[in-house]
Amino acid sequence: MTVSPAAAAFARDQILDSCDLLKQHLSNLPAGRGSGAEAVHEVRKLAKAVRGGLALFRLESSAGREVQAVGRMLSGARDAASRQATWDRLAWQEDAKVAAAIGSLLAHQSKAVSRRPPAGVMAWGMARMDAAQDILRTLPADSLSESLRRGLARLERRLGQRCRRLECGADARFHEARKAVKAWMGALGFLPPGLRRDQPSLNRLADWLGDENDLADLSGWLAAHGFTGRFAPGLWARVGKGRRRLQRKVIRHLPPAMD
Repeated sequence: MTVSPAAAAFARDQILDSCDLLKQHLSNLPAGRGSGAEAVHEVRKLAKAVRGGLALFRLESSAGREVQAVGRMLSGARDAASRQATWDRLAWQEDAKVAAAIGSLLAHQSKAVSRRPPAGVMAWGMARMDAAQDILRTLPADSLSESLRRGLARLERRLGQRCRRLECGADARFHEARKAVKAWMGALGFLPPGLRRDQPSLNRLADWLGDENDLADLSGWLAAHGFTGRFAPGLWARVGKGRRRLQRKVIRHLPPAMD
């Protein structure tokens, strides 16, 4: 595939603009307790897309790490809200006392981490975004086209490799595949229309992989907080069954080039 200098410059400028938007979202995070879950979610979604864009120019280990730090800085609030939403969707009430304990602790933790990060933390996040932009801006203009061509090929290759390795029960592989799908979809959004490769089926895969990851995260939380299979066997059976169903669905609907 040939990438013109104009196409590469377009992608770079789109990524830089999204970095500016990300900084704007960061500065506008609401300060009130419990009011910022959706705003944090939008910041983290955009950060993942930007990381995919930076991978186009093979900057995952430099500028990409700067943006990753911002997402992780906000992960506590988002993960807590996501776990509570996953729990609510399960609607498990087989043991009312266990269910009440889990639900109340999830709600308590979600409220506890829902405040806007302190000013110093936010300033540090802004500095990380500035650093990412500086790295992207310093790429030599005459190397942009080749970097983008090679970066896109590597993202596509990684996506195919990780999806082909999927098998039901190999839980860690689904997490890796989810990251590859997110990176690929994020990268495509920064390309000019003539280079985009729309794959609607990947949107479904991303949703199912996200739901599977949510159940995996809830499982880890349950174990870490004492709600093991000994005390809630029916809940663990429900979670395990849900994960296997989603895993089979992902494998069944892989695009032909990836199965």
